[in-house]
Amino acid sequence: MARQWEKRAKENGTAAAELEKLKAANQTEQEKAIAAAEKNGRTAALSEAAPQIAQARLEAAAARAGVDLAPLAEFIDVTRFIGDDGTVDDKAIKAAVEKLGKLAPARGAGRSGADLGGGGGSGDQAHSLDKEIAQAKANGDWRTVMRLENSKLATAEAAQN
Repeated sequence: MARQWEKRAKENGTAAAELEKLKAANQTEQEKAIAAAEKNGRTAALSEAAPQIAQARLEAAAARAGVDLAPLAEFIDVTRFIGDDGTVDDKAIKAAVEKLGKLAPARGAGRSGADLGGGGGSGDQAHSLDKEIAQAKANGDWRTVMRLENSKLATAEAAQN
């Protein structure tokens, strides 16, 4: 029975593809122009949003890895992480963060081997991050807010592990 349904699904898929070809062949010039304009609109919207999405994913991946990208920010071209189809390549972002982790200074006391904060440890760091987040919100610096909140989450995850 399953094979019969699988066969029907393939036949339906083929029929649907043929129907789309027929529709495309029978479109008027106006309908073709509308379809092309819709495609161009989607492409334009995606090309505008993709760098912001790539930047946010890069910052999140760096925060999870405990890497401070601030000193290297001017040298990072996020368009390298965007494919020809406008999608963001998360594998390339992860690989870049691993490489940048070797170049960028570590964020937090966990990687440096020394706690120079003079406080009681992660509780003080979380409190400091909360203050930085509040200050960034007050300044309207939402990129910094996102980066700090991601860092805070990464620190909490590291503490749990």
